Amino acid sequence: MRHLGIIPDGAGRWAENRKLPRVNGYYFGTEVMSDLIDAADELGIDCLSFYCSSIENIRKRGEAFALSLSSVYVDFFNKILKPMSVSRGYKVCFAGDFKKLTPELMSCISNLNALTINNSKMTVAFVFAYDGMEEIKEAFNYVFQQKLLNADYTEATIDEVQRYMYSAALPPLDAVLRYGGANRLSGYLPFSAAYAELYFSDKLFPDADKGDIYEVVKKFKRSKRNFGGYRE
Repeated sequence: MRHLGIIPDGAGRWAENRKLPRVNGYYFGTEVMSDLIDAADELGIDCLSFYCSSIENIRKRGEAFALSLSSVYVDFFNKILKPMSVSRGYKVCFAGDFKKLTPELMSCISNLNALTINNSKMTVAFVFAYDGMEEIKEAFNYVFQQKLLNADYTEATIDEVQRYMYSAALPPLDAVLRYGGANRLSGYLPFSAAYAELYFSDKLFPDADKGDIYEVVKKFKRSKRNFGGYRE
């Protein structure tokens, strides 16, 4: 499997069920992330990505949510992911509309990406302030504007548009695992997920464990991926 995407839903509900502030759920969720990264590495997955926040999350939940999420991930990146990536050779990538992130998180992202950019082991990606339709629109508009500037009146190709997406550095999704009980992608990498196998768990994300990744990979290996062709 080249690319497994994780939608880590349910952290806030997990905390509320325990009479804890919602931010505690996000902290426990990042602890789980390190276990899932371990499992993906053990299974030889090339790229593991996490859908950390959408533009709608940022817009509708307000500044307090953005600040809390930023604090959680800055702490996780500095204390856990940075030493893990340096010692194991992971390449850490990020995607999304970075204009919507706090300066602290943006600085942390830039430093971690620069530190690991030449690493050649598994890619671990985090997607923040993201909207799949917005990503496609922005990429297409950029290609369209460049064609006008160069008096190029040919049609835009899929490859041209894909080249300018936030997620251009990530391979196409082979599978997506969503936690939290909802059976939808919520706009996660729709261009990349066109042929992805979809798996859904009722677990709230802080209850996730390494076995979930092993189970997804087992199911994925049994699936027949025809990409529009005939099933043998």
